[in-house]
Amino acid sequence: MYGILPWANLSTRYGSDDEGSKCHRLLSEAQAMFTTFFFSDYFPSVGWLDKLTGQSSRLEKAFKDLDAFFEEIINDHLHPNRLQTEEQEQDIIDVLLHLKKEGTFAFDLSLDNIKAVLMVIFLG
Repeated sequence: MYGILPWANLSTRYGSDDEGSKCHRLLSEAQAMFTTFFFSDYFPSVGWLDKLTGQSSRLEKAFKDLDAFFEEIINDHLHPNRLQTEEQEQDIIDVLLHLKKEGTFAFDLSLDNIKAVLMVIFLG
């Protein structure tokens, strides 16, 4: 279910047992929410039923948890004590943080933009 691409782009910490299972759980929940029936998708006037069934709060919790997880990953990469040796390859987050620092885009790359890219990579 989870390809090699996302894991190849992150440090080994998130492939370990505890962190890896946390990530799998979060991604499974997010993917489940993509396939869940929401009344508001088909019948906007009865969108209140999504709140009544608890689907809206489940969706919100899933993406808040995923956002917090991506924030943790980014903060780990920003930590000043993180060792980055020359032979260690950079992952996608290192590249995005470098682009943010350099400011080479026509717009300011924010941490929310980086989290959005991570979400696309993991859930895409």
